[in-house]
Amino acid sequence: MKNKIDATAAEWVAREDAGPLSSEQSAALAAWLAADSRHLGAYGRMHAIMMRTDRIYRGASVDADENQRAEGARGRAWGMRLLAMAASLTLVAGVAWFAMERQAGVHATRVGEVAHVSLEDGSEITLNTDSRVRVRYEQGRRGIELLRGEAMFDVAKDPQRPFVVNAGGTQVIAVGTSFTVKRSSAQVDVLVREGIVQVQEQKQELRLLRGDKVRLATRAAPVLRRVDDAEVRRELAWRNGMIAFSGQTLQEVTQEFARYNRLRIRLADPGIADLEVVGMFSATDPIGFSRAAAQSMQLDMALGDDEIVLRARATKKNQ
Repeated sequence: MKNKIDATAAEWVAREDAGPLSSEQSAALAAWLAADSRHLGAYGRMHAIMMRTDRIYRGASVDADENQRAEGARGRAWGMRLLAMAASLTLVAGVAWFAMERQAGVHATRVGEVAHVSLEDGSEITLNTDSRVRVRYEQGRRGIELLRGEAMFDVAKDPQRPFVVNAGGTQVIAVGTSFTVKRSSAQVDVLVREGIVQVQEQKQELRLLRGDKVRLATRAAPVLRRVDDAEVRRELAWRNGMIAFSGQTLQEVTQEFARYNRLRIRLADPGIADLEVVGMFSATDPIGFSRAAAQSMQLDMALGDDEIVLRARATKKNQ
């Protein structure tokens, strides 16, 4: 409805700019403005847009054939005004869509972004890079759907309403705890930071305690292991914009950096892919990491327009 009102307001402003309204048109405009208080607000916004475009296109040069050139300038300026109003209407539609998304309980992050979401019951969601969730709270159930990416859930205790995270075919159920869920096309990873959670997938059900981490891959048995507090902290370093490694291969590290950055790291030599990495790095600084890796691993680094290339350093031959 809002977009239709703005479109009608833009049409009226366009008619006025083209020339004086007829008595019938003036009466119709007055009736439209009086019909709904929102009409006057939209009419004012479209006039403001017209004034801004006038500042840009006012004062076109007029020379020998003054009348003809003035009409041409007016036509071109009017065309650009229409484009400006159309762009503004597109922006209105975009804002409306964003508002609809929020009203539908959808929250998302862009690549390299981390965001915190406070829920109505006091629970908190921390979204990692390029992630998306939908929140659907009901009377007897607090439902969350992890549509993409990774999120940490700090759940306010409420035994009457379990907190249920759906990630594809996997359900993670808690009452009051802290855990992360990471979803990709091939698998779902669940890590319990505090408390107890139930993980259900098809006919399987697992009970996870603090420090438990499970990987549920497509067409494979669940892989469950215990991790110590230090590894939990490393796993959650992304909440502070960092990535921590403790022996991951250089190939695995480049894949992790790719989750947070458009600028990718490419390994030009297969022989360096299995080099192990230890340390903590800014998630959004692949250049800084690559420089550190090149120095510590005796590699050559080349920075291109859309990638960073790492390769084994050439050895000097004896003369």
